[in-house]
Amino acid sequence: VDYYDTNETVQLRLHKSLKLWSFYVDLEECYGTFQTCKSVYDRILDLRIATPQIIINYGLYLEENKYYEDAFRAYEKGIALFKWPNVYDIWLTYLCKFVERYSDGSKLERARDLFEQCLEHCPAKFAKNLYLLYAKLEEQHGLDRRALKIYERATNAVEPKEKEEMFNIYIKRCGEMQGITATREIYEKAIESLEDERAIRDMCLRYADLERKLGEIDRARAIYSHCSQMCDPRIHNDFWQTWKEFEIKHGNEDTMREMLRIKRSVQATYNVQVNYMAAQMMAASMGEETSTTQAN
Repeated sequence: VDYYDTNETVQLRLHKSLKLWSFYVDLEECYGTFQTCKSVYDRILDLRIATPQIIINYGLYLEENKYYEDAFRAYEKGIALFKWPNVYDIWLTYLCKFVERYSDGSKLERARDLFEQCLEHCPAKFAKNLYLLYAKLEEQHGLDRRALKIYERATNAVEPKEKEEMFNIYIKRCGEMQGITATREIYEKAIESLEDERAIRDMCLRYADLERKLGEIDRARAIYSHCSQMCDPRIHNDFWQTWKEFEIKHGNEDTMREMLRIKRSVQATYNVQVNYMAAQMMAASMGEETSTTQAN
């Protein structure tokens, strides 16, 4: 029987009223026993009328009464009832509570299985916090290698607008775990996969500065050269000034001349693009004027 099926009588539909069951469970929590309250929650789940918040409340109620495994089972029942995105809050609560309960790492394999189940169908919009929680678990109780692999997966799983932040976290943690030379591959992947030009420019400048600090002058110069193709000298003069200062410190007359040649080439490319766009706009405008004249 569907509570919202108006073809059925009120008497038949009433037992599926979530509002009444919510009042009932509140009453049992205040004045009933643990068993009577638990039976009401279980009945709500059996009727399949629970909301994600009711599932979470049930889990927290069981936890307060020291029934930890029962709480985890309640979360699992809730997860079976809902799909993404409605299941997100249940998963997040379940994972946080499980990690907190076994903070000594004694149930690491079980925790890994839960995270993998959660992330299997997780939409990009909800992936970031879950991957960070998973990586933190590995850092605390697992292997650095596995933690870094999770960060790498996260850079592919999150929304485009979160990729830069995720790469920055990945670079930072990799540098701390394996040394800054190990971050080269991450920088290169970030530059290749990021979509926002501003983010790519920032990543290139940081990567070039890293190579400079490591004494890899030719590698740094190659990165500047790559980045220059998206730096209009009229708009991104700070990039060209940075490259110029780099050549003053580490280059020679030939490398400075090459940098200036590239700058002129990039400037010419952008000029062509601007002129082409202006011509298109003018042609479109003239076309509209012609149509208006003919109509009159």
